[in-house]
Amino acid sequence: MNRIFQALPQGRWWNVLYLIIALVLFFVSLDLLGEGFELLGEGAAETLIETTANPITGFFVGILATTLVQSSSTTTSLTVAIVATGTITPAAAIPIMIGANIGTSVTNTIVALGHHDNREEFQRAFTGSMVLDYFNIIAALIFLPLEIFTQFLSWSATQVTNILVGAGAIDLWLS
Repeated sequence: MNRIFQALPQGRWWNVLYLIIALVLFFVSLDLLGEGFELLGEGAAETLIETTANPITGFFVGILATTLVQSSSTTTSLTVAIVATGTITPAAAIPIMIGANIGTSVTNTIVALGHHDNREEFQRAFTGSMVLDYFNIIAALIFLPLEIFTQFLSWSATQVTNILVGAGAIDLWLS
């Protein structure tokens, strides 16, 4: 893979062009992923609602979705869009988003394993990967039970939203 990148033209403007191409591909892939979910139909939406009614199952849905698409941003963005349409509640979305952070840990560990051919590089990469893994695991161990037993995260998010909408901040931004 490195040989491919080394064969490409180099320079500041080329790097900007590569970045633009990567961003376009990312946004197109997000659009295609969204259209793919639309093609699944109402049956899939009903199954998703039933599945995420249990927070532990929603947590594992978040892990699986992020592991499959290798992007917690994609999983989180799609979850926000699904909440916006009213398909699932914010309370059901929180375990999915917490799971998405654990799914990110899977992705970065896979990347670290890609450095297996150089022992020193592998140790540095895997150590860096573990830092994020530990952070996400500790956060999940704190926030998932907090949400399951108290619904504090969904309650606080609703309160902040009500304050912003009630203060006219959102209305001002949308106009």
